[in-house]
Amino acid sequence: MKFYQSIRFRIVASILLFGTLLITLNAGITFFVMGNNMTKMVANLIDTEMDAFIYKYEKDRTTPLPHSKYIDMYEGFEKMPGHFRELVKSLPPGVHTIDDPEKKHPLSVGVIQLPDKEIPYFMFFHGREFFDENSWLHPRQILMISLALLLIPGIIIGYITSRMLFAPVVTLMAQIKGLNPENIPVRFSHKNANNEFGMLTRTIEATMNRINNFIQREKQFTRDASHELRTPLTIVKGAVEIMETQPELLTNPLLKKPLKRISRSVKDMETTIETFLWLAREEGGTDDLCQVEPVVRRAIKDNQHLIENKDIQLHLEVFCDKTVRAREEILYIAVTNLIRNAFYFTAKGSVTITLDDVHIGVQDTGMGIEPGQLESVTHSHVKGATSQGFGLGLNIVSRLCKRFGWHLIIESQAGQGTGVKILWQDT
Repeated sequence: MKFYQSIRFRIVASILLFGTLLITLNAGITFFVMGNNMTKMVANLIDTEMDAFIYKYEKDRTTPLPHSKYIDMYEGFEKMPGHFRELVKSLPPGVHTIDDPEKKHPLSVGVIQLPDKEIPYFMFFHGREFFDENSWLHPRQILMISLALLLIPGIIIGYITSRMLFAPVVTLMAQIKGLNPENIPVRFSHKNANNEFGMLTRTIEATMNRINNFIQREKQFTRDASHELRTPLTIVKGAVEIMETQPELLTNPLLKKPLKRISRSVKDMETTIETFLWLAREEGGTDDLCQVEPVVRRAIKDNQHLIENKDIQLHLEVFCDKTVRAREEILYIAVTNLIRNAFYFTAKGSVTITLDDVHIGVQDTGMGIEPGQLESVTHSHVKGATSQGFGLGLNIVSRLCKRFGWHLIIESQAGQGTGVKILWQDT
């Protein structure tokens, strides 16, 4: 799992996002309050300068207009810059803050009406220039520095916090990963604290104990069922072998066919039991190697009786034999299920079995599969309306393919036939 998909990343990102929102909100409130204070301060400064000029003017009518680096004063409109005239022409005496379209910031103006003058005096205070030269950082720079200073400690704090929060989860993951399904411990949560993680651990422990009990019951059932099934099969197999050696069989040929069917069914049952037992085990790999072609020919021979009285052309096309990593009995189960289905559900036409280095395929011209059943045909106990089986054949094939990493492809059209392919693991 990538880090940005983990809960730890979300914790770190949440801390940084919360800190960013908090700093932004705090900066917005601070700058708003500071802006109002600055506006009042500028107004008081202009008002003080205006009172000083009026005081000097009353003492000396020839006193010059105050001019400084940040203050300009004009008598009337004639000497005033042109773009200021429309902004201040209707202002009454007093201190005003007006918007200057040529500047991004408002303009502070003091209007003075002297008793002996018909035209007003205008005092302009260049507040932006004053603050730019006398402030160390601009508000935007302060905000960016604050966010940058938050990033490093925020990541460190978030990472440490996430490690502290998920340390019990990591420990629990290591404990669960190291568990052996064959020997699940009865208790492994006694070391966890009495908190949410401890509750989670105890819940998992209780669930695993139930699973362990279920596994033990299933194992016992599998052993018992295997033993109980093998015993009568062995008896039936021995009885058939004895009957086949009897001289009466030569004088009564009608007994040969049912005896062959019984012998064939016993053999299939033994192989099926071995397959189910093998599928019930957890291990999936095997070191056994087997050739596919002999298994295919054996499956054809064992199911030949299904097409003896049918008008069916059987084609076996072996382009290249294939060696697969599987037990011969297990591969036989998969192959014989495909061939048996093709033989059984094809009344006339052809069955083509193809084998090469890439796949084994069985194509028939039988009744096909209904579109509604094609997606579920590999599920347990799903079978056609005319089938006399239990609907386990393709389910077994599908499970074997998943266990060995093969790919099962089923294509069918109702009334036109079915094509089934098994693509080998290394294709």
